[in-house]
Amino acid sequence: VKLASFLLFRILKMGEDTRLTDLFTSFSGTVGFWFFSLLWGAICSLPHTLGSTSSAPGNTTSTVIGTIVYAIGLIVETTADYQKWRFKSANPGKFCNVGLWSVSQHPNWLGNLLIWIGILVMNAPSLIAAPVPTGPGASDVTILDTLWSYRRLVLACLSPAFMWFLFNGQAEGSLTSTVELAKGKYGNDPEYAEYVQTVSKIIPKVF
Repeated sequence: VKLASFLLFRILKMGEDTRLTDLFTSFSGTVGFWFFSLLWGAICSLPHTLGSTSSAPGNTTSTVIGTIVYAIGLIVETTADYQKWRFKSANPGKFCNVGLWSVSQHPNWLGNLLIWIGILVMNAPSLIAAPVPTGPGASDVTILDTLWSYRRLVLACLSPAFMWFLFNGQAEGSLTSTVELAKGKYGNDPEYAEYVQTVSKIIPKVF
């Protein structure tokens, strides 16, 4: 809801989203965008969807840890969006390199990734079912039985994995025109050239 509200506010203020202008000029591009959005929502929500339909008990420790990771992600994403909005309002036509944007080229994506990792951690224990014995004896649990009991957890892990694939692909310029658009705007700025060479795309450098 927060992300959708922010994007709506931004497009109402700016009048258009140049990242989507070319995409919506064709029927196939429009259909592809909404289909991919549907797929995105379905995959990203897997940890919550599978967790809410599981009868397995949860775990207090994982709930606390997951909530902390989720909260950090929400704070990072919200702060990054606010910092960029403030910077762009005061410095139209310039690229944002202040605050969280000084250590990551896409801190908002990092925050969103942490949000879904947190939700996954919260639900992880409830996604692991008790192994059902299929061995020769009534209580013989095989390796395959144990692996099968983790199937929901493995499926839920597709959420952060998909998010990373999507965000990293956009940051590298292999999935969308985000990189080309940025180069078109700021490519002649020496500071921008140094920025993209020295600042991490998503995960900040620790050392």
